Order: sequence, then C-alpha cells, then structure tokens
Amino acid sequence: MIERIDIGRLPYKYLACFLWLLLMGSPAALFAQETVADKVVADSSMVIDSDTSAADTTTLRVLDRRVMNQAFDVGEKLTFAIRYGIIRAGTAVMEVRDLVTLEDSISAYHVITTARSSRGFDPFYKVRDEVETFLDVNGMFSWRFNKRLREGGYKYDLLVNYDQERGAADVTTIRYHKDEPLRVRKQDNFKIDIPQYVLDVLGSFYYIRTQRLEVGEPIYLTNHDNKKIYDLQVIIQKRERIKVKAGEFDCIVIQPRLQGDAIFQQKGKMWVWLTDDERKIPVQMKSKIAVGSITTELERIEGVNRPITAQRR
Repeated sequence: MIERIDIGRLPYKYLACFLWLLLMGSPAALFAQETVADKVVADSSMVIDSDTSAADTTTLRVLDRRVMNQAFDVGEKLTFAIRYGIIRAGTAVMEVRDLVTLEDSISAYHVITTARSSRGFDPFYKVRDEVETFLDVNGMFSWRFNKRLREGGYKYDLLVNYDQERGAADVTTIRYHKDEPLRVRKQDNFKIDIPQYVLDVLGSFYYIRTQRLEVGEPIYLTNHDNKKIYDLQVIIQKRERIKVKAGEFDCIVIQPRLQGDAIFQQKGKMWVWLTDDERKIPVQMKSKIAVGSITTELERIEGVNRPITAQRR
C-alpha cells in the first residue's frame, strides 16, 4: 500500500534514502515494500516505540569492536547533482569534516551531509537540510546524530545521544511553526533501548563503505531512527563501469533494502554505485519510483589524497 506522496517534496525525501540511509534523512516513509528478502529481514528486526523505557542497568557493555577503515578520512568532501528526471533539483554534499573527542575520551568522525534545492527551485520549494553523525573511530558505531530539515514550510529536528555502554538513546524531536524565526510547535523527549553498536542512518552508509563487498554476499546491520530500531539488508549485485561528471569509475552496485517506516518504505527500487576499491566512494544512485525516476550523480571529489584506484584515466 503506497502512502500519499507529496510530489513537491519527493526529490528531497528520496535523496534522504541515499545520503542518510541517508543513506542519505528527509521526512520518513516514502514507499511500501513487501518482498521475500525483506520479510526475512523483518523477522529478525526489533521495533521499539517511545513508550518502551530503556533499561537502567549498572552493568556497562564492553565496546571492543574494531573495524578497519581504509575507505575515508577527515577532509573527504563529495558533491552530487540531484536530478528528478531531466531536471536538476538540487545539490548534495557529504563531508568528513573533522575528528572530535566526545566525553573527554571518545574519538569520533564528525560527518555532515547537506542538501540544497537549486536556485530555480527555491521560489517554489526551498530546501536547506543538514544531517550529521559522530562515528566511533575504532568500532564504526554511532555516538550522536542530528537531523535538521528545512523544506519549504516543513521544519523538523531530530537529536539523538547514544549511550552505547548502557544500551540507551536519548531522543528529542522538534516540529516548528512555518513562520520565521523558528517557534517550537511540538517537542518530544524520550529514551529507548538500543542494541550494541547500533548505527544511525547516515553512519550506516559510512560503515558499509568500510566493509568487504562481494557480489552475492549480503551485508546486514542494525539501525536506529526516531522511535524505532530496524534491520538493513544490503544486496551486492554486480560490477559495472560508469562515467559521471567526476570521472569514469569501475564500480560495485549495491541495493539497500530497508523495512518499516524508519527511513522510507520502498515500493520502487534503488541502486547505488560505489567505487570498486578500498574507498567505495559513492558515484551514482538511480531509482525507479511510483512517479518517475531520480538520479544522484557525483560531480566533484575533494580532500582525497591517495589515488582512487577504481578511477579510469
């Protein structure tokens, strides 16, 4: 069953699926999907509503996971064109901005993504979205997540602090009135239980980039968004060479399958092209959806010092 779709906001909501997994976070719930593969994931997923109080335990978890990261580093900045059909709808940027210290001892990557509507779209529907995650350097799991959406008259914040040691997340959601300056319309604060090493939707994408990707071998991970915990399945489909504005690349094609309404409900299909090397830089996203198609295409790579071996010269 397909939910009502607001055509005016469609490009930006679907962009969220890629950048804020985020992959890329606009408002939740686009499409409904029921496939055999997704049913397998759904059977193992854990859904937690805001009424569920997090366990108050004195036993702290041992966070000893180590994930080798040769995919990205501080300074990487990727710029994308977002097209709805043949129309350029906007620009997205993914940036590993800096390395920060949280709680005096936790080293974390500070990753920020932004989405902006094109100048020609601004008079009709202005978009200025920003999503950020703080990823543990050693274990590649989430410590903080902030999503700030400014889409026409829709203004929404989601702020999350993850206590990975105690297995709880403090979540704040804020809806604002349409007028300026910002006035709070509704604010909710709640706490939920989280599984160990849970990832937010943006952090999930960067985690996937650190993994070994082999055709036919799915990757599974656990995500949190707003009031729910859910599973993500990533299908590794094939290898392919493609050319975009940023260059020509040998890529590996993946298909993320998300279930529930934590990011989007997928009726159409989406494919993501990552460079077929240790960096796994996102090069292109294509989707077939109920009301057309969307393409997100890499235009510029900055802050990458080592050679990109998948790039053809």
